Amino acid sequence: MIKTYFVDGDKGGVGKSFTARAIADMLMQSERFRLPKAINRVLVVDADESNQDVCGEGGFPRSDAAEGCTVQGRFYPISTPKQWVEVADQTFEIIDEWDEADEGRVVFSLPAGAGLAIASAAEVTAVMAALGAVHVWVIGTDAGSVEQLQARIDKFPAFYQSGFVVRNLRHGVKEDFTHWQRSSTRDQVLASGWVEIDLPVLTPSVATDLARTPFYMAERDKMSTTGKKIGMGSLVSLKTFRGVAGERLAELERVSANQAWGEAA
Repeated sequence: MIKTYFVDGDKGGVGKSFTARAIADMLMQSERFRLPKAINRVLVVDADESNQDVCGEGGFPRSDAAEGCTVQGRFYPISTPKQWVEVADQTFEIIDEWDEADEGRVVFSLPAGAGLAIASAAEVTAVMAALGAVHVWVIGTDAGSVEQLQARIDKFPAFYQSGFVVRNLRHGVKEDFTHWQRSSTRDQVLASGWVEIDLPVLTPSVATDLARTPFYMAERDKMSTTGKKIGMGSLVSLKTFRGVAGERLAELERVSANQAWGEAA
């Protein structure tokens, strides 16, 4: 069965691209984090045409191998229902080339607001169901982020009956997410089985130096894809981040392995 993590959020700046990169990095280290299944294929799809920070120049390459896993990066822009279907075709073409024995995952980095804007189309819901959608909502600190998540749940209650909410702690400690912490939306989703995950902070100067560089490549090559050398202190910071973030994000696999995620009614 295919499992696809759809990383979404209400607007730019909450950390969707960064979260998608961190999820892919975790999946590539399935043995390290003792995931329920050993994953040897990861397809990363950057669907955000205005912010190609995942698979744009210097991001995830078309094909690479590390940690016993093959990773493939693709840029497939999505802004209309028609593009959803086209991207699904392209995604399945890649998956069909995988060996039957492969255990693979797909990570989508969605453009801001794309989910609600076009999810009313029946074909979009069908596509996400076929891809085994697991919803990952990167919550912001403002009320709008909570309202957008509630809007999705209200419009598609069966399809959004489960998922994960990620707090990107770059924006502060969990207490700074006041609108989320005090919302009835939070009470509702946690009661129905959603799971919260706190994404730790990667030292801002290190994140800037890396630019779009996948974390595993920076640690392996000791430089960014822009050619900037990564100093020892920065490498220690990156290694620590990969360990803490990966352990927390591994809950995506541990929880969803025991539940039916993304099933459309």
